[in-house]
Amino acid sequence: MITAACIDNLMNQGWPAAHSTELDGWLVRRNDGVTLRANSVLPAGAPFDLGKALDYVENLYQAHGITPSFQISPAAQPTDLDAQLEARGYEVRNPTLVQCAEIADVLAKLPESDADVNISSVPSDRWMKCWWAVDGRGGGPAEQASAQQILERGRALYAVLPGEAEDVKAIGRLALVDDWAGLYCLAVDEAFRRQGLARAVIRALLQEATSRGVERVFLCVVEANTPARALYDRLGFRTVSQYHYRVRA
Repeated sequence: MITAACIDNLMNQGWPAAHSTELDGWLVRRNDGVTLRANSVLPAGAPFDLGKALDYVENLYQAHGITPSFQISPAAQPTDLDAQLEARGYEVRNPTLVQCAEIADVLAKLPESDADVNISSVPSDRWMKCWWAVDGRGGGPAEQASAQQILERGRALYAVLPGEAEDVKAIGRLALVDDWAGLYCLAVDEAFRRQGLARAVIRALLQEATSRGVERVFLCVVEANTPARALYDRLGFRTVSQYHYRVRA
């Protein structure tokens, strides 16, 4: 069984921030305010002086125009950090489940597909346009450029299921981290939903991963996203950890 701390590390590598400062066991991440994961503290160890550490984080983030935030999983240190942050005025955001599966098991449950899914090692302009429109984090060209830099900092596979002309029906990203694959950015254009395209994208990405010797996959799914959770349950994914963010009100 993989530990929550190992999962936290995999997710951090799969979505790397531009700047990461080590602070007595904490990893303080910054990325121009784009995405919560890349602009939150990963509290992997317990600081000697919690109050001073919290003050440092808050001052640093505020100096860069970023709302102070922490990613809280079962591995967060100190163990009462969540309660400490609540008392300090931090609010809960985005409760999320982390799920894992053996790639071979998932592929066995996915139906055959004749969809022409293209796989590349970089996100194309069409990929970015689809993701930003369907499932991006919002904002203008500067925010989109910062998000693209996050994507391109680590090894990954990018799937595009093209439509007519320059249109894209569906996309997905598979981060390659150590001997794991991480499924991110799965998005289907609203006009093409309920046609099995998400499954086709997942299948194409996982097949490519197996050709590279990767055997296990993880993903994050927002707890309230019932349709996505139902899909992953059918594919054999099982919850191994969870997290939420504590964000300064």
